[in-house]
Amino acid sequence: MREQKGLTPEEATQEITAKVLLLESQKSLNSDLLTFYVGKLIEDILDYCRREDFPETLVYTVVELVRKRLADEDASAGDFAGARGPLSSVKMDDTEFKFAVNNVDAAGCLSDLDFSSIKVKLNLYRKVVSFG
Repeated sequence: MREQKGLTPEEATQEITAKVLLLESQKSLNSDLLTFYVGKLIEDILDYCRREDFPETLVYTVVELVRKRLADEDASAGDFAGARGPLSSVKMDDTEFKFAVNNVDAAGCLSDLDFSSIKVKLNLYRKVVSFG
């Protein structure tokens, strides 16, 4: 089994951002916002995996999640219609509860769920910490 070399967070950010820009070339993307999303996801993965280097094999996983985040933002553009966003109200008989969701970023909520969905894959690269 060969030793796998990891990327620095900066290298991973550049590689992932380039791939997302290639795949989303039809859209006009804010490059600063894209870099922020990619950087945050990389840092979250490094923290979760307790690593300093970013596993190269996770590059495409991050590309998919960033593209999903962009699609979720498009779907929820100012409204939760069509997005799997937070529940805004519950009604049963003559009782109704309304929740303040106008200031909630649906894409942000969904990105947390998306991160949870890749934890099984991340566990392959997670370093064990022993306290002793």
